[in-house]
Amino acid sequence: MLNDFRISFQVKNAYTVNEFIYGLQRIPFIGKFIPDSLYKMKFFKILSFIITFIREIIKIFGFKLLYIAVFLILPLSLYKSNSYEIFMHIYLFLALIGSFSNTEIFNPTRDKYYMIVLMKMNARNHTISNFLYFLGSTFIGQLTALLLLAHNIVPWYFILLLVILTIILKFIAINFYFYRMKIKGQVINENKPESWTLYFGLIAILLGLAYGLPYFNIVIPNYLFLIISVIILILGLISIKTVFKYPNYAKLYKKLLNPDNVFVNSEDAQKNTIIASNLKQISIDTTITSNKEGFAYFHDLFVKRHRKILSDSAKKTTLGILLVGIVLLFVLFIVPESKEIINNFILNYLPFILLLMYFLNTGKVVTNAMFMNCDHSMLSYRFYRQPNTLLSLFKERLKTLIILNLIPALTMSLVISILLAVSGGASFITYIVVFFSIVAMSIFFSVHNLILYYLLQPYNIGMEMKSTTYTIVSIATYWLCYYISDLKVSSFTFGIIMIIFAIVYSLISLFLVYRYAPKTFKLR
Repeated sequence: MLNDFRISFQVKNAYTVNEFIYGLQRIPFIGKFIPDSLYKMKFFKILSFIITFIREIIKIFGFKLLYIAVFLILPLSLYKSNSYEIFMHIYLFLALIGSFSNTEIFNPTRDKYYMIVLMKMNARNHTISNFLYFLGSTFIGQLTALLLLAHNIVPWYFILLLVILTIILKFIAINFYFYRMKIKGQVINENKPESWTLYFGLIAILLGLAYGLPYFNIVIPNYLFLIISVIILILGLISIKTVFKYPNYAKLYKKLLNPDNVFVNSEDAQKNTIIASNLKQISIDTTITSNKEGFAYFHDLFVKRHRKILSDSAKKTTLGILLVGIVLLFVLFIVPESKEIINNFILNYLPFILLLMYFLNTGKVVTNAMFMNCDHSMLSYRFYRQPNTLLSLFKERLKTLIILNLIPALTMSLVISILLAVSGGASFITYIVVFFSIVAMSIFFSVHNLILYYLLQPYNIGMEMKSTTYTIVSIATYWLCYYISDLKVSSFTFGIIMIIFAIVYSLISLFLVYRYAPKTFKLR
């Protein structure tokens, strides 16, 4: 098994190197100077090993520290008592959720596909060796995070017990999925939540029990926690034997590691899946028409027939903002001391909203729909790439995208204005600036996503995203928003700057599209 793990690690290292070099070759101007001979250079193998090692360290320790801090240490401040019983109460319910949603065995990864399907490695040997590594890294990372962050809350022997329970619960979850597979013939897929939709309700209930009960001073008492621990350990010991002796790993992965799950070597299958998914959401009503002319008519028909695809994301985002706003208003009324905190946040931390708008903007969803259901076919025609045509259609699409994103943006502006008023208020001009700055952020991201689509057109003819430059710019945009979110500047000042910037950026984008899009907006 040790040899299986070593080979698996080498394969993972190899495709990491290949992806890195391939990405370099796709960068404009720089890529043409990157020769294919780099694929066999030892330096890149060493570099890949270092990157993989750093990534594993972050995964083992960094994520665990973040998890404990955000989901356990931070919530403790909401309760009147910070006793270790509350900590252990929350931890137990979170461990139950994590065990059933992250088993590793039911996670269809590329290296499993390469090793088990393509290279015909023994499924059981590969699974057990990698599962043991997963358990070991989980044990070490979780134990370290708890000892560092919770040593002054929970005694060390209870910390050790919590980590052991985390490991044992994973065996129980896997055993349960084995039983489900045997009875129903269904294989769970951790990468596709729709395959475990039935458990969403259970997860919501467990979260409610984890965080809700302590608020009303109801926690699992110490003696009951120990009884539950003994039961888990007994069930776990039975499950451990089943996991290590399970004879049908080959059958399991034959179902789980199909191309549609792993997205490896499956261009046609993936493309057909995406097309089928999109077709279900397209209106086939032949009576749909428009009173507009030219490309405005063309675009209006597209919007009306694809209304569900284009508007669904905006509607869900708007609903989410409303729910968060209602919760915060409720908090303001039941916890009066929170008014000063929320008021101070709105008046001094508006840059953070920029990062939030980055995630809430639906630009990427809309441009994806435009390519899949329109531009993928229309870009075959030369007239479609003429400057005047591109600019005309760009303006129509920009209007639509701005309107779609304005729905959640206006909702957020309204919610923040109400929160500001209820939490202590501000000057009238501050209300105006904060309100319209959020609108400006929404317009900026609408323009930004659309202009990236036109200038860097990231999709290939197989409907896959293949532009390294697009990826780099997207990552750079995120990091820029992240650093801006930490700026210490008043909301009034930042709001004025954001409004002016959005206007200037929108005007520049029109020129860039007219000047460069005829060369860049094409099928790859």
